[in-house]
Amino acid sequence: MKFTKIVAGSALAAILAGAIPAAPALANGAASTRNIIFGAAAATYLIIQHNRKVHQRYAEDARRQAAAQSQANDAWAAYSSEKRAYDNEVAVNSGLQKEVAYQHSMIKEKDHQLAMNSRSNASGFTTRTVAVNEPSRTSTHRSSKTQQVAMADYGWGRL
Repeated sequence: MKFTKIVAGSALAAILAGAIPAAPALANGAASTRNIIFGAAAATYLIIQHNRKVHQRYAEDARRQAAAQSQANDAWAAYSSEKRAYDNEVAVNSGLQKEVAYQHSMIKEKDHQLAMNSRSNASGFTTRTVAVNEPSRTSTHRSSKTQQVAMADYGWGRL
């Protein structure tokens, strides 16, 4: 309803304005030229300001894009660096694993040799075979014999 009142009022104003004869405009050359120059200057100023804003937005977008690319490149460089460090650690760990495996095999071999040299019986005593040098009665050379010796083992290692 309000819209129809506005349309009706504006139509009535247009009819009344058309009914009143208009006076002819006086042409003043200096004022007309001045107004054209001011209008052109204002249009030029508005175009310059618009272009400045557009270029600022382009520069901001370019800065954001450069920052994003920089972060992506930094992230890739950081990833590459961490990957190289990880690969180096893997190589070091592999070397340490080989060393531990070698030491373990040597311990197993020594344990096997020790087991072959000693026997345990049910009483908890361990017998070992040791070399005994005794002087020979017939010559000046010593002869070596083996003798079994009992050793106590209480569970905390060998004494």
